[in-house]
Amino acid sequence: MTWQTASALTIGDREEQQDRAAILHLEDRQAHLLVVADGMGGHKDGAAAAQTVIDIASSRFNQSRIEDPRKFLENICLDAHNAILALSENRTSAPGSTCVIAYLTAGQAYCVHVGDSRLYQFHSGRLVHKTADHSIAQLMKEHESDLKDETRQSAPQNQLYMCLGGNNALAPEFYASKVSAGDFFLLCSDGFWGQVDVEDMFSRTDGTAIDQEYAGQLVQLASRQGQGKSDNICLAWAYREGDPVESEKPGFLKRMIAWCGYPLS
Repeated sequence: MTWQTASALTIGDREEQQDRAAILHLEDRQAHLLVVADGMGGHKDGAAAAQTVIDIASSRFNQSRIEDPRKFLENICLDAHNAILALSENRTSAPGSTCVIAYLTAGQAYCVHVGDSRLYQFHSGRLVHKTADHSIAQLMKEHESDLKDETRQSAPQNQLYMCLGGNNALAPEFYASKVSAGDFFLLCSDGFWGQVDVEDMFSRTDGTAIDQEYAGQLVQLASRQGQGKSDNICLAWAYREGDPVESEKPGFLKRMIAWCGYPLS
């Protein structure tokens, strides 16, 4: 059994691309690292912060023998946090970044996230796990029954209480899971999940025929959903294949995009 992977991003309707994605592989292809980072800050600061996450993850993955996946992932977050804080010393605005990272082996997945970039795990179209955003809106949702109506209606949609490079205490959230054939992991920035109903879309899939072409088409779909106001959009995914099948099934993203009413080109 092997992993299929793909990633894509688009600038959307913003002036600058501050999202970053990377898919890294060990030489023997026995382990993979998927990273999505969504930068925050003006005048290239957000882009620099997100790129710092990618650079540190790449450096650590290529140099380290990973005996403790949790410590490995949390150290990437900590090192990126400190490096982004150092960036702010010579900049007019304080840069920051979210991150979501998945370390995948033949039988295990280890994930960590900070901020509101998300990881979704599906198995044969069924949602297995979704990360919880480190946002004020998520906190208010969790305590909705305790809030007054006017407070509930004024919940800020994009305000984070934890990010890399912020003046917050850093506590990356860790998740681990066994994996099997048919498991699908989607990592994405809020520019993607904010424009599409991810859970509904992927409940209609069977996980086959994942490739780079469809990744690009899917971020373009999300951008069009923004109707001229879309954010940067970024995603990376990995699908755990099973035994080869005799006949090729229809591409699941092709069916998904057709279901949403958009052409494939």
